[in-house]
Amino acid sequence: MKAQKRGRKGEVHVFKPAGSTVFWVRYTVNGERKRQNTGKTSEAEARIFAAQVGRMVGLANSDNLDEKRRLLEIARELLRDMPELETEAAHLTTTKNLPTVREWFTRELDAMRQNTSGDDRELKAVSIVRVATVVDNFLAYLKSQSVDLSAAPLNRLGPDDVKGFLSDYKAKGYSGKSRLFARDRIRALLGHAVDKGLLPVNPASVKQIGRLKFDSASIRQPFNEAQLPAVLAAAAKSSVPWVYLSAMLALFTGQRAGDIVAMRWEDIKDFDGSLPTIAIKQQKTGNALVIPIAEPLRHALKAIPKAARTGYILGEKIAAAYAGKFPNIFHRPWRELLNGLDLAGMVDMPTLAKVEGTGTHGRTRYAWCYHSFRHTTASHLSGPDAHYLLGHRSADEKRLGMTAQYRHEDLRRLKKQLDEIPHTAPANVIEMKQTATA
Repeated sequence: MKAQKRGRKGEVHVFKPAGSTVFWVRYTVNGERKRQNTGKTSEAEARIFAAQVGRMVGLANSDNLDEKRRLLEIARELLRDMPELETEAAHLTTTKNLPTVREWFTRELDAMRQNTSGDDRELKAVSIVRVATVVDNFLAYLKSQSVDLSAAPLNRLGPDDVKGFLSDYKAKGYSGKSRLFARDRIRALLGHAVDKGLLPVNPASVKQIGRLKFDSASIRQPFNEAQLPAVLAAAAKSSVPWVYLSAMLALFTGQRAGDIVAMRWEDIKDFDGSLPTIAIKQQKTGNALVIPIAEPLRHALKAIPKAARTGYILGEKIAAAYAGKFPNIFHRPWRELLNGLDLAGMVDMPTLAKVEGTGTHGRTRYAWCYHSFRHTTASHLSGPDAHYLLGHRSADEKRLGMTAQYRHEDLRRLKKQLDEIPHTAPANVIEMKQTATA
């Protein structure tokens, strides 16, 4: 098809760009040149489309204000009668300068990742991932509605949409604490839109959705006397080499997963002495701790050949993965191991009733996890020793910005408590130790 010459103002021309299979139209409206894809592969159909566009262009260029108002009223009437057109024709309403819900939340997440707020706070990568998960779930919920609200203008979002999402979260089995976190994150991100004048009110505010009550009590449970031997036996049989050692480190130090994978052989002192210790800095609290190594843990560590006692205790690969973007490489083997055990069948009915769950994200499967070792350790410690090992601080220490400093005799008392944590080494682990000693 030959290229058409530009005509007078208001004329609509049909053309096919090089390499395109469909026809386009070009025209001028209020001094601005426009191009539009007709979606038609037939020139005849494209010319019919161009005729319709020509009428709209003529009205837009017309000085007859009454004609324009009549056209706008027709468009608004169509939007009221056909809500599925709302997102496609948002430019006809007063929302023409508003971002869509998806655009706004995506923009806010990008600002969070780039830390463009101007302050000196630096969010942890894991926190940003949690917020991004909430946003993804919220947008997926909005998209699943009869009208795709994720593509609607931001001011289309209402309090019922936020409450519906939280109700959907509850139906899927998310805990109260997870729902509380989701509500607060959505409220904060929409609050930024209010601050910038894009929304008159925050649809997730207390005045809009009311004071919602969430059961935010933790459902995490320690391993009891029946569960702990079963978990350790399964860990010893795992095909993943570091699983059993990570269980022993968690049980006899009481630290979080991130601190466990960051432990290094170089931080162990007096390994063969009367009071072996390991020094760590808790990633969550920043507290520096010196932890005595209990005898069962020392035996497990001695099973590692001396030539391999360098760098990260669990290995460079797993430490790098956890510190990067792949912590699930550590958590997945543990989740598979624990799911393979009937842990719910080893507890009494009151405990089971507390953690019994429903939905695809039910509570039972999260009641016992790798973090349960930390709860197990805490259940066998008392007083200041538990506070010290777990990184908790007293009111006075928080006020003074201090962390308890343990002396030699304090560490010996703590080591004695750790030594007394009930532990029976699995048979295959005992055989491995005897072979290593021989």
